[in-house]
Amino acid sequence: MTNKKYFFIGIGGIGMSSIAQYLYEKGNTILGYDASENRSVKILVKKGVEVINKLSLNNLPDYMKEEDVIVVYTPAIPDDNIFLKYFRSNGNNPIFKRSEILGEISKQSKCIAVAGTHGKTTTTAIISHLFHSSGIHFKAFIGGIMKCFDSNYINTGNDYIIVEADEYDRSFLNLNANYAVITSIENDHLDIYGDFKSLTESFQSFANNVKDVLITDAEINLNRDFSFSIKNDSDYYVNNIDILENEIKFDLKTPNNFYSNISANILGLHNLKNVLAALSIIDQIKEIDIENLLPFLSNFKGIERRMDIYKLDNKVVIDDYAHHPTEIESVLNTIQTNYKNKSKAVVFQPHLFSRTRDFMDEFATVLSKFDEVYLLDIYPAREKPIIGVSSQILLEKINCSKKELIDIKSIDNIVLNSKIEVISILGAGNISENLNKQIFQNV
Repeated sequence: MTNKKYFFIGIGGIGMSSIAQYLYEKGNTILGYDASENRSVKILVKKGVEVINKLSLNNLPDYMKEEDVIVVYTPAIPDDNIFLKYFRSNGNNPIFKRSEILGEISKQSKCIAVAGTHGKTTTTAIISHLFHSSGIHFKAFIGGIMKCFDSNYINTGNDYIIVEADEYDRSFLNLNANYAVITSIENDHLDIYGDFKSLTESFQSFANNVKDVLITDAEINLNRDFSFSIKNDSDYYVNNIDILENEIKFDLKTPNNFYSNISANILGLHNLKNVLAALSIIDQIKEIDIENLLPFLSNFKGIERRMDIYKLDNKVVIDDYAHHPTEIESVLNTIQTNYKNKSKAVVFQPHLFSRTRDFMDEFATVLSKFDEVYLLDIYPAREKPIIGVSSQILLEKINCSKKELIDIKSIDNIVLNSKIEVISILGAGNISENLNKQIFQNV
């Protein structure tokens, strides 16, 4: 993977951009296309990677039309993409999905894979933070921008590779994991899987590919080596949980040891679960003494758009990637724990027509628990509209004191003018790109 030419279609995707950074570091020539100028694209350009944003073959340089160009694309790219059609019709260029390239990379060191329908990005980031803080040599491919690195790719050496194992399109079946943790399995990506049984079977296939140790949440019914839980006794569990304003303190029980009074710089029990998932898989790596890593949990800076907390006068503003009913529920539970008796509003951008269709009632139920609800149009990503599925239909199912369908440009005004005390900005699309974060005090 050195001294080659790569063309990335959809390079701004969070999974694509980390691979592009890795290959660029290795001395390859990289060119990427993406319609968006998101954070990932800006990071790539800052590092020297060229990115084009026009969907035209005229923008493709001649040196990128030659037969030695390796094409990498994300499954979020539609089949009628002009670049993908061009290279497929040529029939001369090697063409790979993102997951196939990541699978090859994962063979090059001891691989730690983090899977799950919720929590995998934060868990991957926590492992990466602990490794970096303790001087362990590793590479990490993370599904979010880590604040302390301003990147979703970290490289300090070759001993370990930490990867986020994406279940979408069964991508994680291409990985070669030595160690793996599964944080959760819940209905999602039904446009791919159809039903929960098929989704679970895919996770079982992933589990079967793990070479050394597999750990899962105790509630997951899969063959595994160890389990973890923040609710019940398990191989790995926490107790004496003390939830403070900006941290959580707890005791940790492992199969062989007990550690007391650990402090983690996180918010929400869902993030405590992610901490436990990270610690449990690290503890199974014989070369690492987990006791040396525990103090570094107190200075974990987090990931962009994962419980980002801002203050504006007397208001609290939460910016989070939550785009599934369970994830919205986790944000809500954290608000109810940390900001008791405060009024709460949510600005939500549904992500995908298929997900909105599949969880319409569940979305309506959890959103109805807020005092005010502001819905944006559905962010389609890779999808075309589905008849009978819209934000207006979801809005009609929501039962709260105030609800409204809004334009993305209205978000700042709502935040500035609302009398609500806690306002959540939720969604996996482009919702936060229109949020003027300069007006906030980050806390």
